[in-house]
Amino acid sequence: MSDNFRYCPKCGAAALKPDSAKSVFCSACGFVYYFNVAAAVAGLIVNEKNELLVAVRGREPGKGMWDLPGGFVDAGESAEDALRREIKEELNLDVESLEYIASFPNTYHYKNVTYPTCDLAYICHVSDFSTLTARSDIETALFVAPESIDTSKFAFDSIRQFVKLFIQTKS
Repeated sequence: MSDNFRYCPKCGAAALKPDSAKSVFCSACGFVYYFNVAAAVAGLIVNEKNELLVAVRGREPGKGMWDLPGGFVDAGESAEDALRREIKEELNLDVESLEYIASFPNTYHYKNVTYPTCDLAYICHVSDFSTLTARSDIETALFVAPESIDTSKFAFDSIRQFVKLFIQTKS
């Protein structure tokens, strides 16, 4: 983690030294910076045929690979509100209710920086799919029957694990 950080965010000195596996220490001002995980959310949405709604990523990382709708939780936002917002932004769908199912650690590689994340998954209930439109960073969206899902097509390990849990509940 500390390889990407060279300057102290408090005093600006190029004096950061490893402090622990989770932190760096500024030898100039004494500031300690702790590397914390970012919270991210993912939604498992099924239609009336029990098919899973899969998003095809339109951007890196993982462009062209499968994903679940979701994204990062903003400061001051609950995980549930973040997921509702992301699903609206990405697919123009309104989530009526959601139910937490699991969390997994993950890493998100973006512009030469690796971000550790804690990804939380929810079953999302949507009754009206008439407004479904791929937007934001989604290339397209498709419904896939559980027995036809190839988890190797998913861009992120945590998402593969969520989908495997989903498939197990449908078997």
